[in-house]
Amino acid sequence: MEKIINAVGLCCPQPIIETKKVLDTVDECTVITIVDNRDAVENLSNFARNSGYAVDFAEKDGQYHVTIKKEKVAECRSANGHRLVILISSDVLGQGADELGEGLMKSYIYALTEVQPRPSTLIFMNKGVFFTTEDSPVKDSIKALEEEGVEILSCGTCLNYFGLSEKLIAGKVSNMYTIAEKLNQADNAIRI
Repeated sequence: MEKIINAVGLCCPQPIIETKKVLDTVDECTVITIVDNRDAVENLSNFARNSGYAVDFAEKDGQYHVTIKKEKVAECRSANGHRLVILISSDVLGQGADELGEGLMKSYIYALTEVQPRPSTLIFMNKGVFFTTEDSPVKDSIKALEEEGVEILSCGTCLNYFGLSEKLIAGKVSNMYTIAEKLNQADNAIRI
């Protein structure tokens, strides 16, 4: 079965929601979602991969056709089998003195490279996205975590807001749908 969804002009996360509605109703199918921007392509691709579906896309006449095949594969978990998700939504840790909070946040992210178990996913939102971009004070720690299999996701809307979309150095651009899904499916979720 093949289904085509015209999501041209729809804002995030609507293309994903419309695609998921179709995928949830059948056991096997191919869904082609048509979108008009590269961010939507990335969001749909990340959603498909995170859901265990095969995904590909092609540009046609200024639009993108994202093809998702529902072929479930094994669920993705961290190396220890535990899904610990950490949401980092600020560039400071705690409240009060920002200078102190900046130092504490750097120390916390470095400490994540040393402690066990490792989180399965780190999600960066709002000012937290600065940690996954070129001028990050903790880029070595973020890259080390990614190399060890920690999934690094940065909110695409947040990257766009701060003008950082082209400066991402680690992980993937994500969207609110995928972020909500990751948090809901976590065995344990922590907000920093």
